[in-house]
Amino acid sequence: MITEYELYSDEREHKNAGGKHLVLGGVVCTDKGCERICDALSKVRADFSLSHEMRWAKVSNAYLDAYKVWMDVFFNDPYARFSLHNTNLSGPKWKAFRPNQRSRPSRDDKLSSAFYQFLLVTFGPLRDTKRWWVYPDAGFFSRDDVLQRVEFLFNRTYKKAFGPKTSRIIRFARSRDSKSQDIIQLADLLLGASACNTLGPIPSSEAKRSLVEHWQQRLEKIPKTTKGIDRFSQYLWVPPDEFSYRR
Repeated sequence: MITEYELYSDEREHKNAGGKHLVLGGVVCTDKGCERICDALSKVRADFSLSHEMRWAKVSNAYLDAYKVWMDVFFNDPYARFSLHNTNLSGPKWKAFRPNQRSRPSRDDKLSSAFYQFLLVTFGPLRDTKRWWVYPDAGFFSRDDVLQRVEFLFNRTYKKAFGPKTSRIIRFARSRDSKSQDIIQLADLLLGASACNTLGPIPSSEAKRSLVEHWQQRLEKIPKTTKGIDRFSQYLWVPPDEFSYRR
């Protein structure tokens, strides 16, 4: 039996004392899980009379209670999980990284490699009983040339594992505009809070600090999904020759 999963991802540059980072994050669920989450988010909108985007950049004291309940939708879902991937753009390994041994690697090739690694660790061990749909927010990783490159890498990996006749396991949908997609806005909010909590620094905004604390408290209370999977997972980019993947 084949199970279809969906990943709703977002990206941002994050700065801390260690330099500049590219952080990628995504909500993982099934198609039924997505419907369940979106219904719950719609209820939050109705309860708080919300018409604006519920993104990390827009967090304020005026809507802090609504943001906490918005975040609670993720933690209250029995199966949803969130994955964060950190690439240290200021680190020596990233600066020395040369995809395809090019003397001047393109930015697209390097970042495509980071996105590929993020997806691989998020999806977990290879299984021919799983199919994945990926819905990136509008941005660098939603560009056709980048998605085609990552999709090629993925399906080559799966065909090596399961044979040349294996059907496409990874499918990239068109980017979702976060302005009209509540689940992408949820991913953005979770990414902002988890990145600050994991990488620092603590936000100067009182409302954002409160939301980071709320994230940490909820995660401590509900660290696992109903199936016993980690509710939150974090990963660090490493060069491909250092990357270890559980098959």
